[in-house]
Amino acid sequence: MTQQEIAELAMAGATTLVAAMATDAWTTVRGRFSAFIHRRSPDLHADLEARLDDGAALVARSPDAESARGMLVGLWQGELERFLAAHPDAAEDLEVQTAGMRAALPAVQQQWVQHNIARDRGVVNAVQDGTQHNHYMDSPGTQPPASGA
Repeated sequence: MTQQEIAELAMAGATTLVAAMATDAWTTVRGRFSAFIHRRSPDLHADLEARLDDGAALVARSPDAESARGMLVGLWQGELERFLAAHPDAAEDLEVQTAGMRAALPAVQQQWVQHNIARDRGVVNAVQDGTQHNHYMDSPGTQPPASGA
């Protein structure tokens, strides 16, 4: 496995691990990840669990959870790269564990923010989730101005 492949695999594992922190999936993901590490390096197990819990607590109490996750991804990517360097036979198992952890994550709900501005008697015709919304400048509601007025 090349260094680039190791880095990509470590990034995928770290991203999935950190994405689960402070979610309903955390207990499952933490358990899977901890068991994966323990199989090859039992001496890291106790320290690892404490560090995982510290990371999850950081995300949970952070006013900007995504920023905290971003910081932790780099940390865990480095940890996984070092782990894979010491245990190159663990790469395939990490791929399997990452897929299992990813499946445990809650479904992502996409949230779209769309800003439309109508000026000078302009009209905005916007479509969101398949529904068309018409906004007319200088008119109450979303109805067009009365014709013939």
